[in-house]
Amino acid sequence: MAQPYAGYKFSAGEDPNDPGMMSKALGKMKLRTPETYGGALLESTTTGRQYDEFNIHTPPDITQKTRVVAVCGLTQADASPADNGWFLSDFFAFHHLFTGLTKHQTWIHCLDLHQLVTSFRPYLHGSPFKTRKVVMDHDIISKAQDMVQCNSAGGLKLMFKRALRKEVQEAAKAGDESVLVFIFGHGQEEHFGVQLGTQWLKHKEFQNEMVHEVPTTILSTACFSGGWSCNKTFDKKTNELKHQFNKTTMMAAGPEKTSYSWSITATLGKRFCGSVFASALVESLTRVNDQVQLRDIPDNDEVEITPEQERTYAAFCETVTETLLKDVDRLGFEHEITFSAENDAWNMCWRERTGFPLASFKKRWDTLADHPADPHLHPGDPFNKDPHVTSEQAAEYLRLEQEDGGIHMYSGKKGMTGGSLAKGGTTVGSSVLGKRKTSGMYGGTLQALINQVSCLGRQYLDSYNVPQNTGNDGSLWNRINRIHLGELTDRETVENVLRCIQYRMEQMTTADRYLAIMGVPPPMDQDCHEFDTKSFKRDIDSGRYREMIDLIFERELLFPPPMNDSGNPALNQGLPFYKGHHYVIAAFYYAKMSKSAVIEKLDLLEASVKEVIEEEVAKYKQVPEIKSKRHKLFHVFGLDLGSISPLKRRSRGQSLGSYA
Repeated sequence: MAQPYAGYKFSAGEDPNDPGMMSKALGKMKLRTPETYGGALLESTTTGRQYDEFNIHTPPDITQKTRVVAVCGLTQADASPADNGWFLSDFFAFHHLFTGLTKHQTWIHCLDLHQLVTSFRPYLHGSPFKTRKVVMDHDIISKAQDMVQCNSAGGLKLMFKRALRKEVQEAAKAGDESVLVFIFGHGQEEHFGVQLGTQWLKHKEFQNEMVHEVPTTILSTACFSGGWSCNKTFDKKTNELKHQFNKTTMMAAGPEKTSYSWSITATLGKRFCGSVFASALVESLTRVNDQVQLRDIPDNDEVEITPEQERTYAAFCETVTETLLKDVDRLGFEHEITFSAENDAWNMCWRERTGFPLASFKKRWDTLADHPADPHLHPGDPFNKDPHVTSEQAAEYLRLEQEDGGIHMYSGKKGMTGGSLAKGGTTVGSSVLGKRKTSGMYGGTLQALINQVSCLGRQYLDSYNVPQNTGNDGSLWNRINRIHLGELTDRETVENVLRCIQYRMEQMTTADRYLAIMGVPPPMDQDCHEFDTKSFKRDIDSGRYREMIDLIFERELLFPPPMNDSGNPALNQGLPFYKGHHYVIAAFYYAKMSKSAVIEKLDLLEASVKEVIEEEVAKYKQVPEIKSKRHKLFHVFGLDLGSISPLKRRSRGQSLGSYA
């Protein structure tokens, strides 16, 4: 499948904050060429093809013959709006727009919703610099009759798979129905999986539930969700195409990109309020519906559709992208929102292509209660990504910030706003954590533990220069800062944050060791903690990047995923972390190594890692007490002492650095 974003892709040497550069990029978006605004084409032969011109102002209304299956993958511990509750805000935002429009809808979660609202107050959606919408409160929850709660986080994945298969089967049996799927949760780059409760739903598993060919549209705000739009499976021996995912998709992030929430608030417990992509989509739906008087189409679909309503799928995708860039987020290009059209039928009428039950979305959205903009945020704050911020507002913010001595919202002082004024205005490092005297020694007291997290957290944030509002990183970023400011002080949370930081720091140190073992020079002569992988990923061709990272993913032993044991939270290490992978890829790239040379180096590395692990496990076996217990245990189960490979017993969260 052809990669999207041929139209606007910034290289490492270009500054996307430059208005002239952004204008140039926007000029490359062409309605007749879907890949210029995030379209992933099914066939490479269609790349560059120009489709017919379309009316881009009014969407069609359609029949109610659409079956909706939606899932929010968060667990109770992860659903606070100060952590990753913004996925839940998305879930309820779309529920409010679509509930009742079609007969068959199932909205699945594994949360105690009332308890969340009691603990964290109403959930909001939108930019904290503007008026937001209340999307979840006690009253809204009580009226959500099509919500289905799974009794356990461990059973959420199975419940979703069963619901999806059932609706696909029923749509196929009817013969003229379609399926619309919403998926909200954390994403995983290696399998393009989505976390549902305590398990990961791999993209391949989703495909297995599509037991019949029915028109299907999938919308997701997960990190790396664009991998579903661009997914192909090749035979490793023959390199022949075995399978490709031929469905209509609307995804919040590219295959190598994390998704973005809105910037964090200064009040209400420093929370995130929904995804930027969802806001762009809602803005597009409500705006175009406000321009034309729409009608509900009865079940028999015997209503004439006017030419103004025959709006194409390509036209709507282009509108969403343009809305994101021009009206929602001045750095919207970073999302790399991705679309695909089943059978590349971009010029087909929306009604035929997606089965989206479009109606008067604006009227529905306007019924939600308003919540005012955060009073402690200034519109000129660099965290405000509104493209319409004036130069006067930006200058006023800088003046106020200077007058106030650089103190910002994370200091807790009312009236001042924003975050670090580091490049891009997206990270917090020593400017926040460096103001506190810390101790790297943990002496057993809670305060000593908090000091350790502050110290190690500063090192981590200084070594991982990413936005504070991404799906894989925002929660940890916020927790580190809240612990430093004394807002989070319970031991369990602080210990969890420490484990997450230690896991990520270890992955970076391990990447340095790997280059030394392989004899590959470090990129830019920098170690992994110093290297800016974000700029590098702008520089490398997407196809080349995918090729190399898949080679690393195939060798799971090199960078084991974080340990997340629902039965033992004390062992949890957080969400996937890929900087080590990216650093190794950058080393290969700047060394100008061929694919065969990369494979040779990785094979050498994998063999070395296996050898180290086997040596350490062999030493471990010889400890008298352990040896005696192993003999007894294996005798009870009738197993040979050496029947289990030490590599299979390796902790999922351990890297080579754990054994060094």
